[in-house]
Amino acid sequence: MINLFDDQHIIQAKAACHYALPLTFNGLTVRVLADQPAILDHLEVYYAGLTASGLLPKEVPTVDQPELPVWLLDQQVDTSSREWTAVKRAKTSALGLKEAYVDTPQGRWIHKVRTGMVLFQSLTAPVAVGELTQHSSQVINFINNQFLNHHQRDGYLLGHASAFAIDGNVTAIAASSGGGKSTLMLKALETAQARFLSNDRILFKPDNGQVSVLGVAKHPRVNPGTLINSPRLIDLLPAQERVRFEHMPSSQLWGIEQKYDVLIPDAYGADKTALSGTLKHLVLLDWALDSTAPTALSSVDIATTPEALEGLRKSPGPFFQHADGSFPTEQAQSAQIYADHLAGVEVLRLTGAIDFARAIALLQERGIL
Repeated sequence: MINLFDDQHIIQAKAACHYALPLTFNGLTVRVLADQPAILDHLEVYYAGLTASGLLPKEVPTVDQPELPVWLLDQQVDTSSREWTAVKRAKTSALGLKEAYVDTPQGRWIHKVRTGMVLFQSLTAPVAVGELTQHSSQVINFINNQFLNHHQRDGYLLGHASAFAIDGNVTAIAASSGGGKSTLMLKALETAQARFLSNDRILFKPDNGQVSVLGVAKHPRVNPGTLINSPRLIDLLPAQERVRFEHMPSSQLWGIEQKYDVLIPDAYGADKTALSGTLKHLVLLDWALDSTAPTALSSVDIATTPEALEGLRKSPGPFFQHADGSFPTEQAQSAQIYADHLAGVEVLRLTGAIDFARAIALLQERGIL
């Protein structure tokens, strides 16, 4: 069992990491080092098609970009020796505390309370400790956080949105959690020209009169309602679960939180992913299940109503670390800053009843799809 706060224990544990996997992201190479090969086998399969090494060399230049080691230790930890500070959340979960942290001179230990995973956020030596293969999604999130940190330190703003790209032009879809952004994005992928860019997070910043946007290497994790309403994806549900959900009223199905991974290359084909592009459109989902109004798409003037971007705003979270090593308070940038970063982007709002087929038709009428 590793003592997290004993530097020699950590050094010895790292020395046992004889297995390596390089992951080449857009602007950053993460060299993953593990003491067991199973987690690296899983990561290699998962990241296929989501990293620069899995796409055409011309899409992402990888010469002379920085490299960061990340250590994965498949070991048990004792978290009882220190007092942990709870990570404050905007919404209180019925499941109780999700994360707590301890800051040290070298970085921050973050305890994933529900799974027992412990993650060390550092500028130069991030470490994940715990039952890695059992909680591989948290390992993936931790690796992706290094990518997010790297680009946020370079001026990119974090957005809560899914996104797809067509010939390098990106449409982002923003909403609060459960608002339908992943489902609408996956519906858009049914068109031949659309490619998956991101499921739940984007990074964007002004760049020479346009807005540059980066996707995050995470396959969609969706609820049963998304799968039930997609002929392409319905078979991802186990037979017993499919029977259960097929006859559930839409209002009840919408509220089910039970995540399933949709691996984009498996579901949509090997050439259906992109890593970056130019942000051209932002669609805000402001529709409702109980609305009787027809689904409509209208323009939004964010210069005069920046508060319309509330669903896009996203706190960097407890893993974000400034270049000087400090950890800021968890607070998203103001809506006005988001509006400033989106100058030149067409912002639209979907209102009325939730109707994905109608939404796709409206996007096609606008020439977005």
